[in-house]
Amino acid sequence: MKKTPFTRVVITRPQAQSQKLSKRLTQVFLEQGISLPVIALPLLEIVPIDSQELASALHLALDQTEWVSFVSPNAFLMSDQLLKKFGWTWPKHLSIAVVGGGSEQSILDSGIEFAQIIKPQDTGSWDSEGLWEALLVAQPEWTHRRMVMIHGEGGRNFLSEHLKDAGAVIDEFAVYRRQGLSKEDIAWKSIDPTEHGIWIFNSSQAGEVLIKRLRELEIAEQFLQNETAIVSHPRILEKIQEIGFGEVLMIEPGDEQLIKTLLPILKTAL
Repeated sequence: MKKTPFTRVVITRPQAQSQKLSKRLTQVFLEQGISLPVIALPLLEIVPIDSQELASALHLALDQTEWVSFVSPNAFLMSDQLLKKFGWTWPKHLSIAVVGGGSEQSILDSGIEFAQIIKPQDTGSWDSEGLWEALLVAQPEWTHRRMVMIHGEGGRNFLSEHLKDAGAVIDEFAVYRRQGLSKEDIAWKSIDPTEHGIWIFNSSQAGEVLIKRLRELEIAEQFLQNETAIVSHPRILEKIQEIGFGEVLMIEPGDEQLIKTLLPILKTAL
């Protein structure tokens, strides 16, 4: 087997998501005869907001609403963890709105009961704009409808604004905060600027953390010009190009699409 010009695949997702994808990619590479290490560099970590008051308020709001939306898999996982910690369970009557397949799978894996899950059908529209269009199909009239929106601290409010403009009553809950990977973290030792890798990003904020930490660690950021990145949204594409990656490929969201993109790239060098 000839050596691939790529010497690593770097996953920048939060720790739990990185471990899951790393395990999947390692197995796929083994099956395809690709010898390449998969490195986890969780540039953003998800820190849950644990509060009994928050859990109680969230459960009360869920009991009083028909709809709940999750901005990401972490939004569901952190709210599920929060409710369980303080002895609450999910109401079974909820219609759930999610941006994409990752959130949907997290909900299905949890085993909770619900009325329905709504998401954009086209993976190319797995974002807030696409979800709004899907919600208008599922529920054309939003006047006085209640929606509980669960997310992290900060972030875009596109969906919230459109729901309010349509007359909906919104309750928003931040159940986690994002924390950049510390420059003291041992994970940085796995990054050798002399090597050539493919980096996987699903957050523009992760790109901001990367460039900030490289400068703090006095690692010459010019090596990024020789690196390849795979992203799943135009906003992420813009940020990753801005921080200096030489090649940035944009794909449709989802791990299946990621694998379909990675394998031909790596196999051409075998």
